[in-house]
Amino acid sequence: MLSEEDKKDVIENKTNYSLDEIKSKLAVICFEKKVNFNSEETSKNDSTMKEENSVTTFNIDNIDDSTPDWVKEVESRMNSKF
Repeated sequence: MLSEEDKKDVIENKTNYSLDEIKSKLAVICFEKKVNFNSEETSKNDSTMKEENSVTTFNIDNIDDSTPDWVKEVESRMNSKF
């Protein structure tokens, strides 16, 4: 994501820098160059995850014969007095 020119100073002085200093310098260069770390594949995965994590809701006000028994039981318990 960074050009050889961008990394030149860090590469030439890598023996003079600690690992944390190298990470910091490269992070600053990435920030200044506005490097986008999101690949097209990552963006596709994010949108797929959003679709998979969508919420399904049920309305138990209009029960008909195709309503599962457990939903009917929930409605009857909601309507009964405790």
